[in-house]
Amino acid sequence: MKPFLILFLALLLAACSGDPHDTKVPTDIKEWSNSVKPSLMKLTPDEKALFSRYAIRHMNAALPGTIGSKSDPIPEDMTIGKAIAEERADEARDQAKLPDAKAETNKTGK
Repeated sequence: MKPFLILFLALLLAACSGDPHDTKVPTDIKEWSNSVKPSLMKLTPDEKALFSRYAIRHMNAALPGTIGSKSDPIPEDMTIGKAIAEERADEARDQAKLPDAKAETNKTGK
């Protein structure tokens, strides 16, 4: 009985503390305050910033009538951790393109 109780308490504790990176991101932004906001409070400032930039990139698809380029909507299976990783990868790709764009500008003189 004692090992069962210890296992139960360990599982309960794990469920309560939950990794914020595993939190699903609803496709409807209106639902974020209930599900996403508590998990965001557990992230580092860097991770919060990355998630915010990810969200902003995808808001054009979620908010009809916004000005700017059309974005892809947030996928159904997106988690906070996946969003952070995707934004980090996108920003790294953008940084890698900067030297190429600068070199091209120098060649054309524009």
